[in-house]
Amino acid sequence: MAQPSNSLFRRIRSVKSSLDNAEQSFLDNKDIRGELDLMLAEAELKNLRQKKDVPWSWNRQVLAASAAMLLVLAGVGGWYFARDHYKQRAKAPVPPVAKSTAVQAEPQVVAPAIKQQPTTNTRTSSEAVLSQAKDKEKEKQQSQLSISKADLHKLVQSARVELSNSK
Repeated sequence: MAQPSNSLFRRIRSVKSSLDNAEQSFLDNKDIRGELDLMLAEAELKNLRQKKDVPWSWNRQVLAASAAMLLVLAGVGGWYFARDHYKQRAKAPVPPVAKSTAVQAEPQVVAPAIKQQPTTNTRTSSEAVLSQAKDKEKEKQQSQLSISKADLHKLVQSARVELSNSK
């Protein structure tokens, strides 16, 4: 750390001595020599400013790149979180629809599904998984209530009436 600051002080002293030499040359009526010393001092000052700005610009570039990476990571993380959140919400069971008091739906009797149990152990595991999936699908279809179009129409009308009354 002492080396760069010491070098900086030496360069500033060099600029100062060049300016002093230019001043002395102009006083001695040596215009060409004075102009040369003045140009040397100007060049050294420009070089000092450029060298001084390099670490700062590098730090700014690193800071900008880091901020951009953080924003990208935050966006990707948010996307993954939202994707998993909506997948879980889609897998969540839908709550049953409450029956309205205005519409009397006829209860339907659903026969319970009969589960088949394998009698032999010769089935492969993939066949067992397929049969279980089919059984679950049959249970799901049988457990769902079916409402006639007329009952559905009455239900929608009663919902509209309730919504308009709540306003």
